[in-house]
Amino acid sequence: MSSKLLMSAEEYLSASFDGPDREFVDGEVVERSMGEIPHGRIQKRLLMLIERFADQCKIESIPEIRIRISASRYRVADIAVWRAGEIGSRIPTVPPFLAIEILSPEDRMVRVMPKIEEYFSIGVEHVWVIDPEERAAMSFTPRDRGGSLTEILATSNPDLRIPVAELMAVLP
Repeated sequence: MSSKLLMSAEEYLSASFDGPDREFVDGEVVERSMGEIPHGRIQKRLLMLIERFADQCKIESIPEIRIRISASRYRVADIAVWRAGEIGSRIPTVPPFLAIEILSPEDRMVRVMPKIEEYFSIGVEHVWVIDPEERAAMSFTPRDRGGSLTEILATSNPDLRIPVAELMAVLP
């Protein structure tokens, strides 16, 4: 049984951890699933596909970034995407318009759904959840909080369109 690691937000923000970064939820440091090869391949491919839109759509994508939900809560998105403009110097001070979560084999939607709701609470407009094991993707918006399976991951303002099949092509 693992013990809970408790600390202040200031301590968390100045901490570094072995392995993947951790999230911070109401004073508790929360471990995230360790990415495996399929997770890493999907993350790398998705970053490359999003970068195709960077200049035209004036966007910036950042992997494994801490996002402030509240003074006592920080989540780590697998990928977050912002419209052009100042987003902060260390920790973003504005929410991304798109947050992307890539499921690891241990991840369960019941644990991801609260995170999606937290993203919406700070103004995130689109959340994509990618499941490499099922070779499937879901898209969530504030109006479609239950999410929808999709063949094309899409956003509006700016208009991004990424076919799920093109994304999954990196998997054997």
